[in-house]
Amino acid sequence: MAKIQIKRGLQSAVENLVLSEGELAVALDTGNVYIGTTAGKVHINPKGGNADTASKLSTPRSFSISGDATAPAVSFDGSENVQMVLTLADIVNLKSGTYAKVTVDSKGRVTTGATLEVADIPNIPTSKITGLGTAATKNVGTSSDNIVSVQTDGKILSSLLPDLSGTYVPVGTKINGKPLTNDITLTAKDVSAVPSADKGVAGGVATLDETGKVTSSQLPSYVDDVSEYNDKSAFPKAGESGIIYIAKDTNLTYRWSGTEYVEISPSLALGTTASTAYPGDKGKTAYDHSQKTSGNPHKVTAAEVGAAPSGHTAAIASASALGHIKLGAGLSVTSDGKLSIDAIDGGTF
Repeated sequence: MAKIQIKRGLQSAVENLVLSEGELAVALDTGNVYIGTTAGKVHINPKGGNADTASKLSTPRSFSISGDATAPAVSFDGSENVQMVLTLADIVNLKSGTYAKVTVDSKGRVTTGATLEVADIPNIPTSKITGLGTAATKNVGTSSDNIVSVQTDGKILSSLLPDLSGTYVPVGTKINGKPLTNDITLTAKDVSAVPSADKGVAGGVATLDETGKVTSSQLPSYVDDVSEYNDKSAFPKAGESGIIYIAKDTNLTYRWSGTEYVEISPSLALGTTASTAYPGDKGKTAYDHSQKTSGNPHKVTAAEVGAAPSGHTAAIASASALGHIKLGAGLSVTSDGKLSIDAIDGGTF
């Protein structure tokens, strides 16, 4: 079988060929195919060129929508149909519901909604409203729910007025001697009240603060001339005359002498010196002992009063004292425990 031969070679050589009409050439290293035409050499299989037919796109593409409506992105490669579901954007500050009054934008979209107000209703002539009638022709009379008409004298029939007896004060009534024929101005004196001008002033009455107490500015000076401090060291460096200062840690009171703080009533000190008071508990004990008539309440020993001990006898010959008689020159105790007196005032026995 005969073979059709076409020109061939490397891409660099094929690119330089001049082809006759209908003559083919192929670049063996790239696979590019060329054909000669009346317009010159044409590359008939370029990369990325348009195909005559295709089942799908070589690179899928995504479709999405934004703005007044949104839709999630959908991938499309041409192999099948796709569907995009739109979602309308919400209107700011407009909830779902029924509105009698709405506002739309230039595209006809509702942007706001509200209920009707009196100001939204234009003036409508009565001629445009059916069933109104007038006071002269509609529901005028003396029956229930009728409109009352004014007589020629400008007054309503007395028979149409309610009975007001017992519900008003006669004109002749007086309040504190003032008739009700005109406006009445009652003074504090009329109602036994304290005049405002007499409150908190000299010769008037004292007023109370928000706690229900008389303010210090309305009290005599001696009432609040007492100042308390945690201790004496917290007193002002220079005091004021007429002020009593109290140290809360000792409860002692002081006055300002002009140069120093002086204790008003010095505290009573307890002790056993000439400048102190004797403790009351010790004084009571001494008094209770003084009232005893038996026993030895003070527990005084024989030696303290120069007496012989209760167990002392004359048989103690070696002792230097017997009872309250002092042994010495002229006095001695014999071996049998008897007292021997040698001489008294120069005499002998």
